[in-house]
Amino acid sequence: MRLEGKTAIITGAGSGQGRAAALLFAREGANVVVADVNEKGGHETVAEIEAAGGKATFKRADVSDEGQCKALVEHAVGTYGQLNILYNNAGVWYVAHHGYVVGETDAPSPLLTQNIWDRTVDVNLKGTYLCCKYAIPAMQKSDGIGAIINVSSVGAIRVGRGASDAYISSKGGVMAVTRNLAIEHAPKIRCNCLFPGPIETPMVGQMTDERKQWSRENVPLGRWGQPEDVARMALFLASDDASFITAAMFVVDGGFTAI
Repeated sequence: MRLEGKTAIITGAGSGQGRAAALLFAREGANVVVADVNEKGGHETVAEIEAAGGKATFKRADVSDEGQCKALVEHAVGTYGQLNILYNNAGVWYVAHHGYVVGETDAPSPLLTQNIWDRTVDVNLKGTYLCCKYAIPAMQKSDGIGAIINVSSVGAIRVGRGASDAYISSKGGVMAVTRNLAIEHAPKIRCNCLFPGPIETPMVGQMTDERKQWSRENVPLGRWGQPEDVARMALFLASDDASFITAAMFVVDGGFTAI
C-alpha cells in the first residue's frame, strides 16, 4: 500500500474526481478526510470507503472561507494525529456559450458579473491558497515529507471560445501558486499541479451537447477521461514514488492540449 498510515485531506470529495481519489487513496492505506460543501455526497463517499474496509471521516468545508479551512486541517490532525497529504480538488466552473447568457451562471467577457468572478476566484484560487496556508504548518510538524497536489485545468494552458475568463484566470493562478509554494517550502513539502482535460464528471453537465461532442472529437485517445484517470496521477504524486518531483505540472487530458 503506497499511502499506508498517511493522512490525506481531499477537498471536493463528495463526487467526481474528488470521490475517485478518496476511494483510491483509502484503498492504498490512507486515512482520508473527505471535505465538501455537499454533506450528502461527502457522507456517501465516506460510506463507500468504510464499506471497502478503509478509514475516512467527513468534514463540511467551503474552501473559500478561511475559518472553515482552518477547522478542516484541525479536524484532520485531531482525528488522525498528523497531516501528510493535501489534495486541493474543490472547484467551480461557470461556462460560457459563445456570447450569450444561459441562466445566471454563464460568463462570456462582456457579461461577466462580479458575483460570478468573485465566487469562481474565491473557490478555485483563494480556496487552494487557504487550504495550503493551514495545511503546511501541520505537514511540517508531521512525519516524513508532505505532499500537496493542486488541481488546475487544461483551460489554463489551452484557451478557447466559450471559456469563462474567471475560470481560466483562477486556474492559471493555481498553477502559479503551486510553483511558488513548492520553492518556498522545499525540502519538507512537495507541491505539484494537475491539469485535467475533458473528464466525465457532474461538472460537464453545464456544457452544451455541441461542445461535448466537439471536446470528444478533439481528444486523440478517442474518449473523455474518467475520474479514476486523474485519481491515479494524484496517487502517484502523493506517494513516495514521486519523492524527487516538486513544482511540476502534469497534464491528464488524452492528448487534448497537443492539438
